[in-house]
Amino acid sequence: MHILSIIIFAISSSSDNLIVGLSYGAKKIKINFLNTFVVSLISGIGTFLAMLFGKLLTQLIPLIYTNIIGSSILILLGLYLLILSFKKGFNDNSSLEEVNQNMSDFCRYEATLRSPEIIDANHSKTIEFKESITLGILLCLNNIGFGIGASITGLNIYITSIFSLIFSFVFIQLGYYIGEKILYNNLSKYSEVISACIIIALGIYELFI
Repeated sequence: MHILSIIIFAISSSSDNLIVGLSYGAKKIKINFLNTFVVSLISGIGTFLAMLFGKLLTQLIPLIYTNIIGSSILILLGLYLLILSFKKGFNDNSSLEEVNQNMSDFCRYEATLRSPEIIDANHSKTIEFKESITLGILLCLNNIGFGIGASITGLNIYITSIFSLIFSFVFIQLGYYIGEKILYNNLSKYSEVISACIIIALGIYELFI
């Protein structure tokens, strides 16, 4: 069942949720259990659909190549995220006004991670139901590539999706709690680097089992 790989995948793919939780906790923007569950449910569904697509791809790829291809996808995605996190370190002085300009789909995703408070459109200091749906959709974009790669390597679709939902929920709540006590900026930088390294390690691990 690759239970260890499933847990590693769920932890890494939910790292963005931890960053968002840290930011909300540090800035005292509340998100209740129900809306946290909505965000997590969307992440779980996104993982499921991505893995389902990956499973369909395996029917077109010879079996002997599926593990190599799936592992390579995870490794390349991890390397991409690692490079991206280092690049962001050099461009971390952007203000919220600058972030709100140039909002392509990718920029919108990056802006949400850098300044998750922009989801709180009415500045109520509370993430409401509609806002939680927007947040969930943006966060689950991160799981698409991961889900396809993990599915091709043979991880169980249902268990992986459930674990993704659980860790997504836990990480937002945990991040919020820690964010109230500790400054979030440094932790978010380390979280992105650690997440990328975990995905690379998972790809290497799946390549040789």
